[in-house]
Amino acid sequence: MSMFGRVMTPLGAMIVGATLAACGGGSTMHDQQASPGIAVGEPNPAALATAPFVEMARTAACSETKNRLFVIDGKQVFWDHAGRCADASYEQVLFGNKPEARLCSYGDTIAGPKTNCQDESARALFETIVKHADQPDLGLGGSHKVEQLAFLPAAGTAVTFDTVAKDTFSGVTAPQTVVIKDQAAWDKLWAQHTAGRTPVPAQPKVDFTRKMLLAVFAGDYASGCRSMVVGRVAAGASKLEVEIDERDVTTVAICLPVVTQPMQVVAVDRVDADVAFNKVAAADILFQTADATSLSGVHDERTVVVKDEAAWTRLWNEHAPGRARPAVDFASQMVVGVFMGSGANSCYSTSIDGILRAGDKILVRELRSVPGPDILCAMHVTTPAHLAVIPRSELPVVFSTEVATRH
Repeated sequence: MSMFGRVMTPLGAMIVGATLAACGGGSTMHDQQASPGIAVGEPNPAALATAPFVEMARTAACSETKNRLFVIDGKQVFWDHAGRCADASYEQVLFGNKPEARLCSYGDTIAGPKTNCQDESARALFETIVKHADQPDLGLGGSHKVEQLAFLPAAGTAVTFDTVAKDTFSGVTAPQTVVIKDQAAWDKLWAQHTAGRTPVPAQPKVDFTRKMLLAVFAGDYASGCRSMVVGRVAAGASKLEVEIDERDVTTVAICLPVVTQPMQVVAVDRVDADVAFNKVAAADILFQTADATSLSGVHDERTVVVKDEAAWTRLWNEHAPGRARPAVDFASQMVVGVFMGSGANSCYSTSIDGILRAGDKILVRELRSVPGPDILCAMHVTTPAHLAVIPRSELPVVFSTEVATRH
């Protein structure tokens, strides 16, 4: 594909929006129900000292794409983490009651995936956990108590979010931000959002044992020339920070004079930290696609900013060996890109959904599409990627990752 094959128009040119008020923080609705049997949530601090494990996980390398801790029966800890390192990019470890007591581990090595058990008596338990690491109870059943530690990632770490609901009209007519951590609160908010609609839209399902919701409502707005989007979610020093990007497209679009109530609800991994909602004035940056493919030679998850010809040549030779490299004038341009890594089937894709000047930085918004349970997909591995050319800038470049599930 030619790098000049597609020019993106300003995002949200036809999307109506609203000015948010009181975005300095959100109301929080906490879980009021105790789960019988297996508990997934906040562990009992008296069971073992969790702080050393949290510190280990927060400061570890290769943990920016996945970083989870589970307490098992109040005496063991399972750590599941992955990142963008060239070597040892993922690892799963079963500990005793302190980080120094490694019982078993499974991870990426130069020689390939490898399992190692310092304590052979823990091997059977560990193999069960690794096989069922995507389940809330780690496959251990009701005979074990499994609790996930909901900790804040290292400061500056971008947090992937999944859009649960996004709409132009809402029954919530006042500006509002909300943090939702249980089903009862979600039921109440959904009823407010869908008030007056017939039939009532189906409520998205959320696993509150693992996830929490961040909701942003703009309230009534009379102009269709403003738009709002959750631009980025990232860990701060002590809070989870949600960036709300607002744009005014009056100068480039013809907008309908209708009252709207833009809203967006996103799901993120549960964390035991306050949430700050920060409103940022944003403007679209036009970009040209250098390449968009489902079969990149880059097989690991990665984001890139390229500012010189030598780096561009190296990246292109890895990404698309044998294909002609698009010409880029690095005196006035630079390249930004997203690589999703390996997708399990043909329905996994990624794209740059927009590039914004947001405050004192450039924000590259990656949108990943993943299949829902009822979607039929060709069973071949994909390695989606998108590379874009934008005007050269010395502003810092940050990335956000939004996940959209196809139904």
